[in-house]
Amino acid sequence: MIKMIHKLDNIPVNTTFEQVLKRLRIEEDEDIELVSELFEKAKEIAMPKVLYREAYVEDISGKTVKINGFDFQSDVLAMNLKNVHRVFAYVCTCGTEVDDWSHNEKDYVVSLWLDMIKEMFLHEANIYLREYIKKSYGLDKLSSVNPGSGNEDNWHISQQSPLFSMINGIGGVKEEIGVTLTESFLMIPTKSTSGLLYPSDTEFVNCALCGRENCPGRRAEFDSELYARTFK
Repeated sequence: MIKMIHKLDNIPVNTTFEQVLKRLRIEEDEDIELVSELFEKAKEIAMPKVLYREAYVEDISGKTVKINGFDFQSDVLAMNLKNVHRVFAYVCTCGTEVDDWSHNEKDYVVSLWLDMIKEMFLHEANIYLREYIKKSYGLDKLSSVNPGSGNEDNWHISQQSPLFSMINGIGGVKEEIGVTLTESFLMIPTKSTSGLLYPSDTEFVNCALCGRENCPGRRAEFDSELYARTFK
């Protein structure tokens, strides 16, 4: 039987201290010394993880997309997956190890620094997943869609529930990589992401359909024409 669910838990952490300083914009010698100590400890503890599975688009009707027997409601999904057969559903996390350790910090500013460091570890894990899938399945380009990312009408955050269930069950995801889903569909550790990766000739970025201004995580400009075509 072909294995459909895959766990990646040997993900290297290559973030450098120089990258951390640039991200945190710290200049005071005392703060630099503190961050250096925190970063080295965080890097030592961190164990980013990914759980993903191959899944197949079975039907698209209106904004309902059926994947592996699960119905997902999203105009964005329906548009992006109309010519796609196979997708890769995933949950990616910075790991419970570094997350649990970071919560021992009581200072608000230092906690923010640690959150940014964990976010950098998560970013590395996301890149690792993309490159792993490209190499393993002979794919050139991948795009992603993520529940709760961008405008609310892109793909509602409540769709986390069927996504987790499709991957390995909500309890199964927690058991394998430690990510839990709250009643409001947020993930713990908070520095976690979930979604669908799929082969695409042109990269789709959720931000292109998000009209929120001054977003620090924006990766692409809002595309009003694409938004009109998607939600017509």
